[in-house]
Amino acid sequence: MKNIVAANWKMNFDIDKAQSVAQKMAEIINTKAVDVVVCPPFTHLDRLDEVFSSSVIKLGAQNMHFEEKGAFTGEISLAMLQSVGCEYVILGHSERRHIFYEDDEFINKKVKSAKKHGFNVILCVGETLEERKNGRAFDVVKTQLQKGLDGVDRQNVIVAYEPVWAIGTGVSADRDTIEEMHKFIRRSENDVPILYGGSVKAKNAAEIASIDDVNGFLVGSASLDADEFKKIIDEFIKTKGV
Repeated sequence: MKNIVAANWKMNFDIDKAQSVAQKMAEIINTKAVDVVVCPPFTHLDRLDEVFSSSVIKLGAQNMHFEEKGAFTGEISLAMLQSVGCEYVILGHSERRHIFYEDDEFINKKVKSAKKHGFNVILCVGETLEERKNGRAFDVVKTQLQKGLDGVDRQNVIVAYEPVWAIGTGVSADRDTIEEMHKFIRRSENDVPILYGGSVKAKNAAEIASIDDVNGFLVGSASLDADEFKKIIDEFIKTKGV
């Protein structure tokens, strides 16, 4: 089972700051024990491809459109992403689902298109706080998996469990919650790496990594600091013994 630690920079950094942080990451991160992926804003991909080209760090995108080309103002195609060195793409992130109203069927089209073009797909799933309080967490995640991966070969698919209520809040889900949901996902997706995302930091990375079915992290704000991101990677490697 592949282990992955991915950084989602979201809508942060101008190009010069992005290059500076990326260069530091390229200098201090040299492990091959896990796949390290950085997903910056679209505008930074070309520059960061140059920075990471001689490092172990792989480049990913935060989103894409499923069509090859055409009249889709403001969208980015997979061919465009490939031309700037992208190997991974994040799909179905809760911010895309809840802010931009992307549903499971729309996300499934993206997953199929990304797979067709040879990308590694990080499919995000997770429940809101209201859904958890109403006892619907497992049903929500099950539906997101079934519809998002309908008709999809699981090769090069990664699932990231990100409880919506833990993203960007500074409050990670507790160990029991993470372990329970990862076991639930594993029962249906036995052959895919399962990442945890949601306020991952260096100080909680070891505890989360100690859970058997956690195969890595999708890191948000903590990945904006090169040193913190490296510490998270190091904690994961040390805890897993990989």
